[in-house]
Amino acid sequence: MDKLLTTPRGSYRLIVLDTVGAGAGALATVSLEHSGGLEKFAFRCRLAGSLVEATPARVCSLLQPWLEKNFESVREAALKSIRTERRLAELEPLQAT
Repeated sequence: MDKLLTTPRGSYRLIVLDTVGAGAGALATVSLEHSGGLEKFAFRCRLAGSLVEATPARVCSLLQPWLEKNFESVREAALKSIRTERRLAELEPLQAT
């Protein structure tokens, strides 16, 4: 499942690639790809409580408003982690709902 985000840098496609782990250690791998193909990056989101068992569509729906609001800081953190640390950034945007 994917969603289209509206950001200051244009439209990005949000895709939840996979979810690994259980409980407090569960992580969802998320990819963002510019609609024009200019850029693609990924990061991991720590899932809280009831979101561990959520479908990718539900995780996308919950991430969309947070990502649109915090796009620049998320993008910067994700790209910095990939370039300098050679690993995906781990962010904690979602709360149990």
